[in-house]
Amino acid sequence: MTTRPPPVAATSLADADDPLFVASLEKGMRVLDAFGNASDSLGLTDIATLTGLGKSAAQRFIHTWERLGYLVKDASSRRYRLGPRVVELGYFFLRSDRLVSMAAPHLVALRDRCGLAVHMSVLAGGDMIYLLRLPSRQMTLAEMLPGRRMPAWCNSGGRMLLTPQDDDAIRQALLRAPPRAFTPRTVVDPDALLALVRQAREDGYALTEDQVLQNQVGAAVLLRDARGQPLAAISVSAPRNDYPADRLLRDIVPQLFRTAQAIQHA
Repeated sequence: MTTRPPPVAATSLADADDPLFVASLEKGMRVLDAFGNASDSLGLTDIATLTGLGKSAAQRFIHTWERLGYLVKDASSRRYRLGPRVVELGYFFLRSDRLVSMAAPHLVALRDRCGLAVHMSVLAGGDMIYLLRLPSRQMTLAEMLPGRRMPAWCNSGGRMLLTPQDDDAIRQALLRAPPRAFTPRTVVDPDALLALVRQAREDGYALTEDQVLQNQVGAAVLLRDARGQPLAAISVSAPRNDYPADRLLRDIVPQLFRTAQAIQHA
C-alpha cells in the first residue's frame, strides 16, 4: 500500500488581511499541487485528503480543472492524472524566461564539451527547482525532466543556492523541515549540512557524492547577474566511478566557472 503524504498546506500568503488574495484560487491550486507527490493517479478521496478540502469542494475544483484540460479522468477507474496543459504552462515559462534563453546555449556547449549531465536550478523557499536539465546518456527519465523540486540542502546546486543566506536562516529552515536520507551516504545532520554550505560559500563551488543517487557525484557554482547578485546555480552530475572528487575539481569546476562567466556577460 502506498503511504500518502500529509495534506497540502495552504500557502502563507493566504492572509485574511490581504484584500487581493483570492482564497478560492489557492484552494483550487492545492488540487494540482496534490499530484506533486503522487506516483500514480489520484481518486476524489485521495485528493480531498491531500488538500484538506471537503469532498464536495474538491469535486468542484477537480471538475473545473478537467474541463480546462489540466486534469484527465480515466473513465473506467474514475481516477485523475495531470493533463497536457500543465506541460504547456511550463513551456510558456521556459520560452519567455530571459535567464533560460541566455543560459541555454552556454549550458548546451558545456554538456557537449564534458559529455555529462548539466543543470540549472533556482531557489524556491527552502527548495530548489530545476529550470533546465540537459541529460547525459546515463540519466533516467526522471533525471531529465525540468521542473523537479528538491530540498536545497541535498545536492551541489541546492547547496550553492543556499550560500547567499545567513547561517541562522539556513539552520531554521533545516529545523522546520528535518532532512531525510535519499541514500545511505546522504548527509542529514543539520550542523554537518550547515558546515558544508559554509565550505561552499568559502570555496565558491560545491561538490557532492552519493547524496541523492548512489554512484553519482555533482559539482556546482553560482550564476550571478552583472551586479554580482545570485540568479541560479549551474551544476554537473557524473558517475562517481569515472569522476572521483579530484577529477571533478580539476576538470569540471573550472568549466563551470567559465560557463557562469560567459552567461553573466551574454
